[in-house]
Amino acid sequence: MNDEEKNMYSDEDLRLLQVLGEAAGEQPSAEETEKAWQQFRQQHRQRQNNRYIWASVAAAVVCLLALGLPFIGERTNERPIELYAALDVPSKTTTVEAGDSIVLATPPEQTAEVRLSDGTRIVLGANSRLTYPRSFALDAPREVRLSGEARFEVTHDADHPFWVISGEMRTEVLGTVFDVNAYPGNRARVILYEGHVRIGHQQEQLDIHPGQQAVLQDNRHLNITSVNLKQAGSWIEGLFDYDNMPLGEVMKHIGTWYNVSITAQSESFLERRIHFRFPRTASLNEVVTALNDLGVARITFHHQTLQVEKP
Repeated sequence: MNDEEKNMYSDEDLRLLQVLGEAAGEQPSAEETEKAWQQFRQQHRQRQNNRYIWASVAAAVVCLLALGLPFIGERTNERPIELYAALDVPSKTTTVEAGDSIVLATPPEQTAEVRLSDGTRIVLGANSRLTYPRSFALDAPREVRLSGEARFEVTHDADHPFWVISGEMRTEVLGTVFDVNAYPGNRARVILYEGHVRIGHQQEQLDIHPGQQAVLQDNRHLNITSVNLKQAGSWIEGLFDYDNMPLGEVMKHIGTWYNVSITAQSESFLERRIHFRFPRTASLNEVVTALNDLGVARITFHHQTLQVEKP
């Protein structure tokens, strides 16, 4: 921030911006980030020009630097790439009873919590659908079905394994904490926080341990890698929090939260890695403005679709 920009804000404003945009050292908590963000927006809602001021605010809030990786040369005659396709989802959280099963569905920008008959706690992400029984059978594994994203805190029961069916992938546990991300059109993945899970796909089965994720690749094989659990679980805290993540992955997460279709001009710059921390309570326009301020891409909104192009 230059001297001219600093003069636009009071000492209290600058303190709030520092809390919001700290990019090195100890990160502020989700509560501190959200409180500072709301205070700043309230103070400046009436007296600042949205178009130009939000650009300055976003630049200060994010405090981000791309790694400076050079763009790969553009390939000619490339077709636009669909990163995410908006889903047909309800406008509010709905619960529908269907025989012995219950279907819980969430709208954009909202999560929902449910406890199952065995005590298992589930937090369902935005634009997601969970199907679960009223009560689990005594002579069969506990089974639920997921489309979208959810955090599972499974009650331990050695005699009744817990299965999460998400598309072609099955996650089997006894008692543990993990995330499943399985939005239609995206690579399904499981991230483990506590305990031990077994991931199955067709004839392949792999065990993962805390701090690891299993991703179903395009070649239909499972790939296990290490993951930053603090950042991976930031959605539960109401944050977008990405450190050194490819732009393409960040855009997919934004699409799944706001339920907006996203296309890219080409793959050539989607692997450029960025640092990005922003409240999920912000509007889509505010998030797009902050991303554009990074200078790694030009993001515009046309025909209900976010288009990502080379700047």
